[in-house]
Amino acid sequence: QSQLSQALNGLSDRAKEAKEFLVQLRNMVQQIQENSVEFEACLVAQCDALIDALNRRKAQLLSRVNKEHEHKLKVVRDQISHCTVKLRQTTGLMEYCLEVIKENDPSGFLQISDALIRRVHLTEDQWGKGTLTPRMTTDFDLNLDNAPLLQSIHQLDFVQMKVSSPVPAPPILQLEECCTHNNSATLSWKQPPLSTVQVEGYILELDDGNGGQFREVYVGKETMCTVDGLHFNSTYSARVKAFNKTGVSPYSKTLVLQTSEGQGGCAPEPFPHTQSEEQTLPFPVPLERSQLRRMSPFSSTLNLQPSFPGRSYFELRSSAHQLSLHSSLQSLNSAGCSFETQGTPYSQLGK
Repeated sequence: QSQLSQALNGLSDRAKEAKEFLVQLRNMVQQIQENSVEFEACLVAQCDALIDALNRRKAQLLSRVNKEHEHKLKVVRDQISHCTVKLRQTTGLMEYCLEVIKENDPSGFLQISDALIRRVHLTEDQWGKGTLTPRMTTDFDLNLDNAPLLQSIHQLDFVQMKVSSPVPAPPILQLEECCTHNNSATLSWKQPPLSTVQVEGYILELDDGNGGQFREVYVGKETMCTVDGLHFNSTYSARVKAFNKTGVSPYSKTLVLQTSEGQGGCAPEPFPHTQSEEQTLPFPVPLERSQLRRMSPFSSTLNLQPSFPGRSYFELRSSAHQLSLHSSLQSLNSAGCSFETQGTPYSQLGK
């Protein structure tokens, strides 16, 4: 019966994970639909922007054509006006000369004939200096070079985005391994069993035991962390998220951990995850945290268990006094690490 019960517990865990995976897949379907609508809207907006740019350019080109049209008309009209005046003067001169030729007075004709001949030759020479050649052609010497644009339109296509690793899925807290003992808490988590996304590390967050803001207490690759030095008889909330080079995953479900007065227990109580704002962290995560700083005399001990050799960060709070302790560890080679502060000086007891 005990073996069957254990087997059923394992199968129940797998069934729970499968349900969570189905929820994730259904969320993916909805996300795909939303992304499709958003992408279509973006594509239409981009094409409309290209059309608007083309229309603006068309208006500019039409303006140039209109200017050329007005210029040609002005040149031709000016030449028409000039030729009209010139022709009127020539016609008048010809009529006068014909009247002089009809005169029967030879002496009077000889007096003015030389001047009239010079004037006629001068007028003829004026007509011969390109006056009868159009100053403007009727053709528009403009050719729209649209071949590059047509080629670009035919080549307009989607650019294949560089395939990058997606953000990790939310970690799953292993309730059977999470517990409290006196004023310490041990938390354990894992990645969803069907997740294939590479994870570079995890970020564990704990509140101050009074329902306040969450703080980072561990950043590293391990999947288990023991936090010591918590307040007795207090209720803490804990959550964890994963990260890689692409970004940070959503938070896991939040656990409620109850510390006691010197007696241990392993009764974490999960409750449904509520959405909260996530702080954007730089990637990769910095190798070092800030230095140790004392805010007021206070005495406490932090024990780092060898189960989580990675970088860790702790912040302890007291109702009357407050001390912030930051620690950055690359590895733990000994059985544990203890850091103690008493009164004014600080002393490191273990390394």
